[in-house]
Amino acid sequence: MPRYRLAIAVSTVVAAAAFTVPASAQAAGLRWEKCPQNEEVWCADLQVPVDWATGRGVVTLKLARRAATTDRKIGTVIYLPGGPGDSGRGQLIGKNWLSKAAAERFDIVTLDPRGINESGGVKCDTGLIDAVPNLNPDTGGRLANVIEYGRAVAANCRKQPVDVMDHMSSRDVARDVEAIRAAIGEQRISLYSRSYGTLAAQTYAEMFPHRTRAVVLDSVFDHSLSARQLLESSVRGVEDSFKAFADWCARTQSCVLHGKDVGALFDDLYRKAERGDLTEPSNTAQDITPTELSWLTMRVWLYRPDWPGLADRLARLSGLLPPGAAVEFPSSKGFFPMAAFCADHRVAFRSELEWRWQWARLKAMAPHMRTHMVWQIASICAGWPIPAANPQREPDIRVPVLVLNSRHDPATNLEWAVNVSRQIPRSALLTYEGAGHGVYNRTACTEQVTDRYFIDLVQPAQGASCPSA
Repeated sequence: MPRYRLAIAVSTVVAAAAFTVPASAQAAGLRWEKCPQNEEVWCADLQVPVDWATGRGVVTLKLARRAATTDRKIGTVIYLPGGPGDSGRGQLIGKNWLSKAAAERFDIVTLDPRGINESGGVKCDTGLIDAVPNLNPDTGGRLANVIEYGRAVAANCRKQPVDVMDHMSSRDVARDVEAIRAAIGEQRISLYSRSYGTLAAQTYAEMFPHRTRAVVLDSVFDHSLSARQLLESSVRGVEDSFKAFADWCARTQSCVLHGKDVGALFDDLYRKAERGDLTEPSNTAQDITPTELSWLTMRVWLYRPDWPGLADRLARLSGLLPPGAAVEFPSSKGFFPMAAFCADHRVAFRSELEWRWQWARLKAMAPHMRTHMVWQIASICAGWPIPAANPQREPDIRVPVLVLNSRHDPATNLEWAVNVSRQIPRSALLTYEGAGHGVYNRTACTEQVTDRYFIDLVQPAQGASCPSA
Protein backbone atom coordinates (compact mmCIF):
# COMPACT_ATOMS: atom_id res chain seq x y z
CA MET A 1 0.00 0.00 0.00
CA PRO A 2 1.43 3.43 -0.89
CA ARG A 3 3.17 5.24 1.91
CA TYR A 4 2.35 8.80 2.88
CA ARG A 5 4.80 11.29 1.40
CA LEU A 6 2.82 14.50 1.15
CA ALA A 7 2.02 15.64 4.67
CA ILE A 8 3.47 18.56 6.50
CA ALA A 9 4.84 19.96 3.22
CA VAL A 10 3.09 20.52 0.02
CA SER A 11 -13.87 35.10 -2.84
CA THR A 12 -15.69 37.58 -1.60
CA VAL A 13 -14.20 39.39 1.34
CA VAL A 14 -16.53 40.27 4.19
CA ALA A 15 -16.31 43.95 5.00
CA ALA A 16 -14.42 44.74 8.19
CA ALA A 17 -17.44 46.56 9.53
CA ALA A 18 -19.37 43.27 9.55
CA PHE A 19 -16.71 41.51 11.60
CA THR A 20 -17.16 41.30 15.36
CA VAL A 21 -14.41 39.97 17.59
CA PRO A 22 -15.95 37.74 20.28
CA ALA A 23 -15.92 38.97 23.85
CA SER A 24 -13.53 36.20 24.88
CA ALA A 25 -10.93 37.59 22.49
CA GLN A 26 -11.58 41.23 23.37
CA ALA A 27 -10.96 40.65 27.04
CA ALA A 28 -7.38 41.31 28.10
CA GLY A 29 -7.42 37.89 29.65
CA LEU A 30 -4.88 35.89 27.70
CA ARG A 31 -3.09 33.80 30.26
CA TRP A 32 0.54 33.73 29.18
CA GLU A 33 2.67 31.07 30.82
CA LYS A 34 6.22 29.98 30.11
CA CYS A 35 6.28 27.30 27.44
CA PRO A 36 7.61 24.07 28.94
CA GLN A 37 9.86 23.48 25.92
CA ASN A 38 11.57 26.90 26.22
CA GLU A 39 11.10 29.25 29.16
CA GLU A 40 12.16 32.25 27.07
CA VAL A 41 8.90 31.85 25.16
CA TRP A 42 5.39 32.39 26.53
CA CYS A 43 2.41 30.24 25.52
CA ALA A 44 -1.32 30.92 25.70
CA ASP A 45 -4.64 29.65 24.36
CA LEU A 46 -7.31 31.70 22.61
CA GLN A 47 -10.77 30.37 21.85
CA VAL A 48 -12.45 31.57 18.65
CA PRO A 49 -15.53 30.41 16.72
CA VAL A 50 -15.13 27.56 14.29
CA ASP A 51 -17.60 29.34 12.00
CA TRP A 52 -16.97 33.07 12.09
CA ALA A 53 -20.12 33.78 10.06
CA THR A 54 -22.48 32.28 12.65
CA GLY A 55 -20.34 32.18 15.79
CA ARG A 56 -20.96 28.43 16.11
CA GLY A 57 -18.40 25.98 17.45
CA VAL A 58 -15.15 26.62 19.30
CA VAL A 59 -11.55 26.05 18.26
CA THR A 60 -8.67 26.73 20.63
CA LEU A 61 -5.76 28.50 18.99
CA LYS A 62 -2.35 27.68 20.43
CA LEU A 63 -0.27 30.86 20.64
CA ALA A 64 3.35 31.66 21.46
CA ARG A 65 5.11 34.96 22.19
CA ARG A 66 8.64 36.30 22.55
CA ALA A 67 8.87 39.72 24.17
CA ALA A 68 10.88 42.59 22.72
CA THR A 69 14.39 42.52 24.13
CA THR A 70 14.56 46.27 24.96
CA ASP A 71 12.19 48.85 26.43
CA ARG A 72 12.08 50.65 23.05
CA LYS A 73 9.20 48.54 21.85
CA ILE A 74 7.32 49.71 18.74
CA GLY A 75 4.59 47.08 18.73
CA THR A 76 3.88 43.46 17.86
CA VAL A 77 4.69 41.38 14.81
CA ILE A 78 2.33 38.48 14.12
CA TYR A 79 4.18 35.61 12.43
CA LEU A 80 2.13 33.49 10.00
CA PRO A 81 3.85 30.18 9.17
CA GLY A 82 3.79 28.32 5.87
CA GLY A 83 2.86 24.84 4.77
CA PRO A 84 0.01 24.51 5.04
CA GLY A 85 0.93 22.40 8.02
CA ASP A 86 3.75 24.31 9.72
CA SER A 87 3.49 24.99 13.44
CA GLY A 88 4.10 28.65 14.18
CA ARG A 89 4.13 27.90 17.89
CA GLY A 90 6.70 25.15 17.51
CA GLN A 91 8.86 27.27 15.24
CA LEU A 92 8.86 30.26 17.59
CA ILE A 93 9.74 28.02 20.54
CA GLY A 94 12.74 26.93 18.49
CA LYS A 95 13.95 30.40 17.46
CA ASN A 96 13.00 34.04 17.05
CA TRP A 97 12.09 34.64 13.42
CA LEU A 98 12.92 38.34 13.78
CA SER A 99 16.46 39.60 13.39
CA LYS A 100 18.30 40.85 16.47
CA ALA A 101 17.55 44.47 15.50
CA ALA A 102 13.83 43.83 14.98
CA ALA A 103 13.57 41.64 18.09
CA GLU A 104 14.75 44.62 20.15
CA ARG A 105 11.76 46.66 18.97
CA PHE A 106 8.91 44.15 18.62
CA ASP A 107 7.14 41.42 20.47
CA ILE A 108 6.54 38.52 18.12
CA VAL A 109 3.37 36.44 18.47
CA THR A 110 2.43 33.41 16.42
CA LEU A 111 -0.05 30.56 16.28
CA ASP A 112 -0.66 27.12 14.98
CA PRO A 113 -3.27 28.06 12.35
CA ARG A 114 -6.73 26.58 12.87
CA GLY A 115 -6.98 22.92 11.95
CA ILE A 116 -3.18 22.58 12.06
CA ASN A 117 -1.17 20.72 14.70
CA GLU A 118 -2.24 21.79 18.19
CA SER A 119 -4.92 24.28 17.11
CA GLY A 120 -7.64 21.67 16.64
CA GLY A 121 -5.56 19.86 14.03
CA VAL A 122 -7.66 17.90 11.53
CA LYS A 123 -7.00 14.36 12.78
CA CYS A 124 -7.93 11.34 10.75
CA ASP A 125 -7.30 7.62 10.54
CA THR A 126 -3.55 7.34 10.04
CA GLY A 127 -3.85 4.27 7.86
CA LEU A 128 -6.23 6.06 5.51
CA ILE A 129 -4.13 9.22 5.28
CA ASP A 130 -0.98 7.22 4.63
CA ALA A 131 -2.65 5.22 1.83
CA VAL A 132 -2.16 8.00 -0.73
CA PRO A 133 -2.97 6.66 -4.20
CA ASN A 134 -0.54 6.77 -7.08
CA LEU A 135 -0.55 10.31 -8.49
CA ASN A 136 1.68 9.60 -11.48
CA PRO A 137 -0.28 8.73 -14.66
CA ASP A 138 2.85 7.23 -16.23
CA THR A 139 3.07 4.54 -13.58
CA GLY A 140 -0.61 3.63 -13.37
CA GLY A 141 -2.06 6.57 -11.45
CA ARG A 142 -5.74 7.24 -12.13
CA LEU A 143 -7.71 10.39 -11.35
CA ALA A 144 -10.71 8.30 -10.28
CA ASN A 145 -8.66 6.74 -7.48
CA VAL A 146 -7.38 10.13 -6.36
CA ILE A 147 -10.91 11.57 -6.22
CA GLU A 148 -12.13 8.54 -4.30
CA TYR A 149 -9.29 9.02 -1.81
CA GLY A 150 -10.12 12.70 -1.25
CA ARG A 151 -13.77 11.95 -0.58
CA ALA A 152 -12.88 9.13 1.81
CA VAL A 153 -10.50 11.39 3.74
CA ALA A 154 -13.08 14.17 4.06
CA ALA A 155 -15.69 11.72 5.37
CA ASN A 156 -13.25 10.21 7.85
CA CYS A 157 -11.78 13.46 9.16
CA ARG A 158 -14.99 15.39 9.84
CA LYS A 159 -15.77 14.75 13.53
CA GLN A 160 -18.38 17.39 14.45
CA PRO A 161 -21.50 18.93 12.86
CA VAL A 162 -19.64 22.27 12.95
CA ASP A 163 -16.15 21.02 12.12
CA VAL A 164 -12.97 23.03 11.75
CA MET A 165 -12.20 21.12 8.56
CA ASP A 166 -15.05 23.02 6.91
CA HIS A 167 -13.57 26.37 8.01
CA MET A 168 -9.83 26.30 7.24
CA SER A 169 -9.54 28.96 4.56
CA SER A 170 -7.10 31.85 4.77
CA ARG A 171 -10.10 34.14 5.36
CA ASP A 172 -10.81 32.19 8.56
CA VAL A 173 -7.16 32.48 9.58
CA ALA A 174 -7.23 36.23 8.91
CA ARG A 175 -10.19 36.59 11.26
CA ASP A 176 -8.28 34.58 13.86
CA VAL A 177 -5.37 37.02 13.52
CA GLU A 178 -7.74 39.92 14.14
CA ALA A 179 -8.96 38.15 17.28
CA ILE A 180 -5.35 37.79 18.43
CA ARG A 181 -4.76 41.50 17.81
CA ALA A 182 -7.74 42.39 19.95
CA ALA A 183 -6.69 39.96 22.68
CA ILE A 184 -3.15 41.37 22.97
CA GLY A 185 -4.51 44.92 23.01
CA GLU A 186 -2.64 46.34 19.99
CA GLN A 187 -4.30 49.03 17.89
CA ARG A 188 -2.31 47.97 14.83
CA ILE A 189 -0.05 45.03 14.10
CA SER A 190 2.76 44.20 11.72
CA LEU A 191 2.75 40.88 9.88
CA TYR A 192 5.66 38.64 8.96
CA SER A 193 4.51 35.75 6.79
CA ARG A 194 6.28 32.98 4.94
CA SER A 195 5.23 30.80 2.02
CA TYR A 196 1.60 29.66 2.37
CA GLY A 197 1.20 32.00 5.35
CA THR A 198 1.54 34.94 2.96
CA LEU A 199 -1.95 34.16 1.69
CA ALA A 200 -3.47 34.73 5.14
CA ALA A 201 -1.35 37.88 5.50
CA GLN A 202 -2.64 39.26 2.20
CA THR A 203 -6.18 38.46 3.28
CA TYR A 204 -5.75 40.19 6.63
CA ALA A 205 -4.31 43.33 5.04
CA GLU A 206 -7.28 43.43 2.69
CA MET A 207 -9.93 42.81 5.35
CA PHE A 208 -8.42 44.95 8.13
CA PRO A 209 -6.33 47.73 6.55
CA HIS A 210 -6.96 50.08 9.49
CA ARG A 211 -5.40 47.49 11.82
CA THR A 212 -2.39 46.85 9.59
CA ARG A 213 0.88 48.70 10.23
CA ALA A 214 3.26 46.70 8.00
CA VAL A 215 3.15 43.50 5.94
CA VAL A 216 6.13 41.38 4.87
CA LEU A 217 5.34 38.62 2.37
CA ASP A 218 8.38 36.33 2.35
CA SER A 219 8.37 33.78 -0.50
CA VAL A 220 4.92 34.85 -1.54
CA PHE A 221 1.99 32.72 -2.68
CA ASP A 222 0.12 34.04 -5.72
CA HIS A 223 -3.59 33.43 -5.13
CA SER A 224 -4.67 34.99 -8.42
CA LEU A 225 -3.58 31.99 -10.50
CA SER A 226 -6.01 29.51 -11.99
CA ALA A 227 -5.38 25.86 -11.21
CA ARG A 228 -3.62 25.38 -14.55
CA GLN A 229 -1.52 28.51 -14.11
CA LEU A 230 -0.58 27.42 -10.60
CA LEU A 231 0.52 23.96 -11.73
CA GLU A 232 2.49 25.15 -14.73
CA SER A 233 4.25 28.03 -13.01
CA SER A 234 5.12 25.70 -10.11
CA VAL A 235 6.96 23.22 -12.31
CA ARG A 236 8.76 26.03 -14.12
CA GLY A 237 10.00 27.23 -10.75
CA VAL A 238 11.23 23.89 -9.46
CA GLU A 239 12.92 23.12 -12.80
CA ASP A 240 14.66 26.49 -12.63
CA SER A 241 15.91 25.65 -9.12
CA PHE A 242 17.21 22.27 -10.28
CA LYS A 243 19.01 23.94 -13.20
CA ALA A 244 20.62 26.42 -10.79
CA PHE A 245 21.88 23.46 -8.76
CA ALA A 246 23.20 21.68 -11.87
CA ASP A 247 24.95 24.86 -13.05
CA TRP A 248 26.57 25.24 -9.62
CA CYS A 249 27.82 21.66 -9.77
CA ALA A 250 29.26 22.20 -13.24
CA ARG A 251 31.36 25.16 -12.09
CA THR A 252 32.25 23.95 -8.58
CA GLN A 253 35.04 21.40 -8.26
CA SER A 254 34.04 20.45 -4.71
CA CYS A 255 30.66 19.15 -5.98
CA VAL A 256 30.87 15.36 -5.90
CA LEU A 257 29.13 15.27 -9.30
CA HIS A 258 31.44 17.87 -10.86
CA GLY A 259 32.23 16.90 -14.44
CA LYS A 260 29.10 14.77 -14.81
CA ASP A 261 25.84 15.57 -16.59
CA VAL A 262 23.69 16.11 -13.50
CA GLY A 263 20.45 16.35 -15.47
CA ALA A 264 21.10 13.06 -17.27
CA LEU A 265 22.03 11.38 -13.99
CA PHE A 266 18.78 12.54 -12.39
CA ASP A 267 16.83 11.35 -15.45
CA ASP A 268 18.40 7.90 -15.13
CA LEU A 269 17.32 7.73 -11.48
CA TYR A 270 13.81 8.87 -12.40
CA ARG A 271 13.44 6.20 -15.08
CA LYS A 272 14.76 3.61 -12.63
CA ALA A 273 12.09 4.72 -10.16
CA GLU A 274 9.43 4.43 -12.88
CA ARG A 275 10.46 0.81 -13.38
CA GLY A 276 10.20 0.19 -9.63
CA ASP A 277 13.94 -0.43 -9.31
CA LEU A 278 15.02 2.59 -7.23
CA THR A 279 15.46 1.90 -3.52
CA GLU A 280 16.93 3.63 -0.50
CA PRO A 281 20.65 2.74 -0.72
CA SER A 282 20.98 1.81 2.95
CA ASN A 283 17.62 -0.01 3.01
CA THR A 284 16.89 -1.79 -0.25
CA ALA A 285 13.49 -2.89 1.06
CA GLN A 286 12.35 0.75 0.91
CA ASP A 287 11.37 1.70 -2.60
CA ILE A 288 11.47 5.26 -3.94
CA THR A 289 8.78 6.22 -6.45
CA PRO A 290 9.37 8.81 -9.19
CA THR A 291 7.11 11.27 -7.38
CA GLU A 292 9.04 10.77 -4.15
CA LEU A 293 12.37 11.30 -5.91
CA SER A 294 11.24 14.67 -7.30
CA TRP A 295 9.35 15.74 -4.18
CA LEU A 296 12.19 14.98 -1.75
CA THR A 297 14.77 16.58 -4.04
CA MET A 298 12.70 19.73 -3.86
CA ARG A 299 11.56 19.69 -0.25
CA VAL A 300 14.71 18.46 1.47
CA TRP A 301 17.57 19.90 -0.58
CA LEU A 302 16.42 22.63 -2.98
CA TYR A 303 14.38 24.36 -0.25
CA ARG A 304 17.30 25.27 2.00
CA PRO A 305 19.18 25.07 -0.41
CA ASP A 306 21.75 22.37 0.33
CA TRP A 307 23.41 21.82 -3.01
CA PRO A 308 26.41 19.84 -1.68
CA GLY A 309 23.95 17.62 0.19
CA LEU A 310 21.83 17.08 -2.93
CA ALA A 311 24.88 16.18 -5.00
CA ASP A 312 25.89 13.71 -2.30
CA ARG A 313 22.38 12.22 -2.23
CA LEU A 314 22.21 11.75 -6.00
CA ALA A 315 25.70 10.23 -6.02
CA ARG A 316 24.65 7.69 -3.40
CA LEU A 317 21.41 6.85 -5.22
CA SER A 318 23.48 6.31 -8.37
CA GLY A 319 26.00 4.07 -6.64
CA LEU A 320 28.87 6.53 -7.11
CA LEU A 321 29.27 6.74 -3.32
CA PRO A 322 28.56 4.23 -0.52
CA PRO A 323 24.94 4.15 0.78
CA GLY A 324 25.28 6.47 3.79
CA ALA A 325 22.49 7.29 6.23
CA ALA A 326 18.91 6.61 5.18
CA VAL A 327 16.63 9.54 4.39
CA GLU A 328 13.65 9.70 6.74
CA PHE A 329 10.36 9.99 4.92
CA PRO A 330 7.76 12.24 6.61
CA SER A 331 4.80 10.68 8.39
CA SER A 332 1.29 12.08 8.46
CA LYS A 333 0.60 11.02 12.06
CA GLY A 334 -3.03 11.15 10.95
CA PHE A 335 -3.05 14.91 10.27
CA PHE A 336 -4.38 16.32 7.00
CA PRO A 337 -3.29 19.97 6.63
CA MET A 338 -3.99 19.90 2.89
CA ALA A 339 -7.62 20.66 3.76
CA ALA A 340 -6.49 24.29 4.10
CA PHE A 341 -5.20 24.35 0.52
CA CYS A 342 -8.46 22.83 -0.74
CA ALA A 343 -10.39 25.55 1.12
CA ASP A 344 -8.44 28.22 -0.78
CA HIS A 345 -8.41 26.72 -4.27
CA ARG A 346 -11.02 25.65 -6.76
CA VAL A 347 -9.48 22.81 -8.75
CA ALA A 348 -11.25 20.64 -11.31
CA PHE A 349 -10.28 18.15 -13.98
CA ARG A 350 -13.17 17.39 -16.31
CA SER A 351 -11.92 13.93 -17.14
CA GLU A 352 -9.15 11.41 -16.80
CA LEU A 353 -7.97 12.54 -20.22
CA GLU A 354 -7.60 16.16 -19.08
CA TRP A 355 -5.68 15.07 -15.97
CA ARG A 356 -3.23 13.09 -18.13
CA TRP A 357 -2.99 15.95 -20.63
CA GLN A 358 -2.04 18.35 -17.86
CA TRP A 359 0.56 15.90 -16.53
CA ALA A 360 2.13 15.66 -19.98
CA ARG A 361 2.35 19.47 -20.20
CA LEU A 362 4.05 19.66 -16.82
CA LYS A 363 6.65 17.08 -17.84
CA ALA A 364 7.38 19.02 -21.02
CA MET A 365 7.91 22.21 -19.01
CA ALA A 366 10.11 20.51 -16.42
CA PRO A 367 12.04 17.80 -18.30
CA HIS A 368 14.10 16.82 -15.25
CA MET A 369 11.94 17.38 -12.17
CA ARG A 370 8.70 16.65 -14.10
CA THR A 371 6.41 17.47 -11.17
CA HIS A 372 5.95 19.70 -8.15
CA MET A 373 4.26 18.91 -4.86
CA VAL A 374 1.40 21.22 -5.92
CA TRP A 375 0.44 18.53 -8.46
CA GLN A 376 -0.19 16.04 -5.68
CA ILE A 377 -2.14 18.52 -3.57
CA ALA A 378 -4.18 19.96 -6.45
CA SER A 379 -5.08 16.49 -7.70
CA ILE A 380 -6.47 15.56 -4.28
CA CYS A 381 -8.32 18.88 -4.02
CA ALA A 382 -9.96 18.14 -7.38
CA GLY A 383 -11.95 15.45 -5.61
CA TRP A 384 -12.47 17.35 -2.37
CA PRO A 385 -16.19 17.35 -1.53
CA ILE A 386 -16.09 20.58 0.52
CA PRO A 387 -16.49 23.65 -1.73
CA ALA A 388 -13.58 26.10 -1.71
CA ALA A 389 -14.64 28.91 0.63
CA ASN A 390 -11.90 31.25 -0.59
CA PRO A 391 -11.27 30.50 -4.27
CA GLN A 392 -8.57 32.17 -6.33
CA ARG A 393 -8.71 35.88 -7.09
CA GLU A 394 -6.48 38.95 -7.15
CA PRO A 395 -5.96 40.74 -3.82
CA ASP A 396 -7.27 44.25 -3.17
CA ILE A 397 -4.63 45.61 -0.79
CA ARG A 398 -4.12 49.32 -0.24
CA VAL A 399 -1.54 49.31 2.55
CA PRO A 400 2.26 49.37 1.96
CA VAL A 401 3.69 45.87 1.56
CA LEU A 402 7.21 44.43 1.28
CA VAL A 403 7.54 41.32 -0.90
CA LEU A 404 10.65 39.13 -0.55
CA ASN A 405 11.66 36.32 -2.90
CA SER A 406 14.69 34.35 -4.01
CA ARG A 407 15.76 34.36 -7.63
CA HIS A 408 15.64 30.53 -7.59
CA ASP A 409 12.86 29.41 -5.24
CA PRO A 410 11.62 25.84 -5.82
CA ALA A 411 8.30 26.35 -4.01
CA THR A 412 7.16 29.94 -4.54
CA ASN A 413 9.00 31.10 -7.61
CA LEU A 414 10.00 34.65 -8.49
CA GLU A 415 7.31 34.73 -11.18
CA TRP A 416 4.71 34.72 -8.40
CA ALA A 417 6.44 37.49 -6.46
CA VAL A 418 6.60 39.75 -9.50
CA ASN A 419 2.91 39.14 -10.18
CA VAL A 420 1.79 39.74 -6.57
CA SER A 421 3.88 42.90 -6.36
CA ARG A 422 2.21 44.15 -9.54
CA GLN A 423 -1.23 43.46 -8.03
CA ILE A 424 -0.54 45.50 -4.86
CA PRO A 425 -0.17 49.19 -5.78
CA ARG A 426 1.88 50.20 -2.71
CA SER A 427 4.24 47.24 -2.68
CA ALA A 428 7.98 46.91 -3.16
CA LEU A 429 9.80 43.73 -4.20
CA LEU A 430 13.22 42.77 -2.86
CA THR A 431 14.87 39.97 -4.84
CA TYR A 432 17.51 37.81 -3.20
CA GLU A 433 19.85 36.86 -6.06
CA GLY A 434 20.33 33.37 -4.70
CA ALA A 435 18.44 30.14 -4.23
CA GLY A 436 16.17 28.58 -1.65
CA HIS A 437 12.85 29.14 0.05
CA GLY A 438 12.69 32.03 2.54
CA VAL A 439 14.59 35.32 2.31
CA TYR A 440 14.46 37.49 5.46
CA ASN A 441 17.26 35.82 7.42
CA ARG A 442 19.44 34.88 4.42
CA THR A 443 22.07 37.64 4.60
CA ALA A 444 22.90 40.92 6.31
CA CYS A 445 21.48 42.70 3.25
CA THR A 446 18.10 40.94 3.34
CA GLU A 447 17.83 41.53 7.10
CA GLN A 448 18.74 45.20 6.85
CA VAL A 449 16.22 45.95 4.08
CA THR A 450 13.45 44.08 5.89
CA ASP A 451 14.26 45.63 9.27
CA ARG A 452 14.25 49.13 7.82
CA TYR A 453 10.70 48.48 6.65
CA PHE A 454 9.58 46.89 9.93
CA ILE A 455 11.15 49.58 12.13
CA ASP A 456 11.01 52.76 10.01
CA LEU A 457 8.36 51.77 7.43
CA VAL A 458 10.79 52.58 4.61
CA GLN A 459 10.44 50.38 1.54
CA PRO A 460 13.36 49.67 -0.82
CA ALA A 461 13.49 51.20 -4.27
CA GLN A 462 11.80 49.39 -7.11
CA GLY A 463 14.09 46.73 -8.56
CA ALA A 464 16.07 46.39 -5.34
CA SER A 465 18.05 43.20 -4.83
CA CYS A 466 20.52 41.58 -2.46
CA PRO A 467 23.47 39.51 -3.70
CA SER A 468 23.60 35.79 -3.13
CA ALA A 469 25.51 34.60 -0.08
